[in-house]
Amino acid sequence: MTKPLILIPTPVQDPEMRRFTMGKNYIRSLIECGALPVMLPVSLDLQSMHEMYEQAGGVLFTGGSDIDPMYFGEEKHPETYGIDAERDRAEVALAQWAMQDDKPAFSICRGIQVVNAALGGTLIQDIPSQWQSALALEHRGHKIGAARDQVLHEVCVEPGSKLAAIIGAGEVGTNSFHHQAVGRVADGLVVTSRAPDGIIESVEAPDRRWFVGVQWHPEDMTAGRPDMMALFQSFVDASSGKAD
Repeated sequence: MTKPLILIPTPVQDPEMRRFTMGKNYIRSLIECGALPVMLPVSLDLQSMHEMYEQAGGVLFTGGSDIDPMYFGEEKHPETYGIDAERDRAEVALAQWAMQDDKPAFSICRGIQVVNAALGGTLIQDIPSQWQSALALEHRGHKIGAARDQVLHEVCVEPGSKLAAIIGAGEVGTNSFHHQAVGRVADGLVVTSRAPDGIIESVEAPDRRWFVGVQWHPEDMTAGRPDMMALFQSFVDASSGKAD
């Protein structure tokens, strides 16, 4: 199997705003699954970005701060933070290209939110203040000092989905490090899991070869969780042109 190139949009996000940075577990997980990760600076012009995109087998959208709510027609919530105009521009374009071209795309945490907004959906900008549920579930693992691979809650994966075919249907333990979530789901996407409080935890495009988004961080669980590594392997296989 030829090793596929996987583009990873990479922002400047160190405290001094001097370095493009990317979490090593995204890179490690892709390499262990046989991919060739390529970090794509989000400051590139769109034409150059598209030239790189055309050479890639797939696109990985990673975690990070919040997308500008102008992309889904809302004003900025007081808790919305860290907007990066260059990153938003790059990732929205890449998400739209991948959906249009049926190029495999794996979207993680912020990634699932960006993809949903890029395709016409909306977001819950702040779960604690905007989501009403009888179950007070904490999604912000960073607020309680949770380890990156710690299971914070379970999600219920819908049977018959691509996600279920990869990691199994029913209850799956996940980590959680987010304060925003998918609101109205974009056309072309379907919900494939929810948390016990009703928050959407994953979506996919059923009429695309491999277009999956999860709200948790599987890259931080792959070292000890075969089901989470299977997510990366399935994505890499699809990106190489290997049939399911």
